[in-house]
Amino acid sequence: MTFGDELGRLLAERGMSQRELARRSHYDSGYINKLVRGVKQATPAVAERLDEVLDAGGTLMALVNRRKVLAGAAAIAGAPLLAALDTERLAWTQRHPRRIDQAAVDSLTSLLTAQRRLEDSAGSAAVLGPVTAQLTAVDGLLSEARGPVRPALADVAMQWAQFAAWLHMSARDFPAALAAWRQTLELAAETDDATMTATALTYRAEMAWLCGEQGTMIGLAQAAHRDARAATGQRAYSASIEARGHAMTGDVTAAERKLGEAADLAARFADQPSGEHRPWLYWCTPQLFECRRGVALSYLAHIDRYRTQAIEALTAGYAGLGADVRGSEWTADILVHRAAVHVRGGDVEAACADALKVVPVARQTDSASLRGMLAQLHTGMAARWPDDPRVADLADALS
Repeated sequence: MTFGDELGRLLAERGMSQRELARRSHYDSGYINKLVRGVKQATPAVAERLDEVLDAGGTLMALVNRRKVLAGAAAIAGAPLLAALDTERLAWTQRHPRRIDQAAVDSLTSLLTAQRRLEDSAGSAAVLGPVTAQLTAVDGLLSEARGPVRPALADVAMQWAQFAAWLHMSARDFPAALAAWRQTLELAAETDDATMTATALTYRAEMAWLCGEQGTMIGLAQAAHRDARAATGQRAYSASIEARGHAMTGDVTAAERKLGEAADLAARFADQPSGEHRPWLYWCTPQLFECRRGVALSYLAHIDRYRTQAIEALTAGYAGLGADVRGSEWTADILVHRAAVHVRGGDVEAACADALKVVPVARQTDSASLRGMLAQLHTGMAARWPDDPRVADLADALS
């Protein structure tokens, strides 16, 4: 859906002419016509104003933002490894893979960092292609690397494989994700990296959750936080995943025990100097841990006290996240979980309000994950409240 297509649809839906929109928004009618036809590109300021006039809930702004982030992703995709940082060095490295040096490894590390940050705003779909292609290139370099530089290059390749696995999982391409997780675990074994081993096992446990495999989910999460050498933050996250699995099976005692362990580990992690944290755990914050506690409790939301605790944890945790990540694909799911808790409590208005906040993020990031979660949420709401106009409005927003 282009900006012009969506603007035209909104005008037709509201029975408003282009001239009337121009009058209300204080723009020239010819300019509005060019926006509808795609002749002109809207700026963020224009999109924000038209969203306000049309009461579009940020839909037009989301399309402008998506255009910008996709342009950024395309720029990265077109760069051979990291041309912007050191074209000559990396081109030479690809021609002479056996003579790769630390400077080239540092350049690859910088590219990976940039791609992770881009994914925060663009979503997994926008960076999946570049990351997958560049993982292939890095894997090719690693196949020829030997001597003192190999461990450093293997470490970068391991992080790239982990990132690719996460992106495939977000895109709901589970076979590709599984292959990348196996590659990650192989490289973690070569580098003897207990933290990455725990990371891969944790996200495999999350993939089992998505597939409804609760036994596998609990088993992998237990394995992930068993090794005390792994980073405390990753072990805290693993414990929360295990707690979620126990909550899903109705084992309240085990769920509470693991949530207590997760809280203790999270507190220890918060006391550590930030310089000791692994680069791929940059998202670990007390607020995010609180959100994941709320997600686990959401599966006990049929019990009043746990429903209250879940809403409190999800609300406080999400509010405390930085503005730079609150609109990202991987944090918007928190609102979907809170909406599901509201559904359990019979609060259709609050559930719809949360779901509608996620719709623009799902569109901006073209997120298969968020679209799937929203569709599942709406299906349950439509079955429970088939004649509620707020549920019908949510269906329209999702279409």
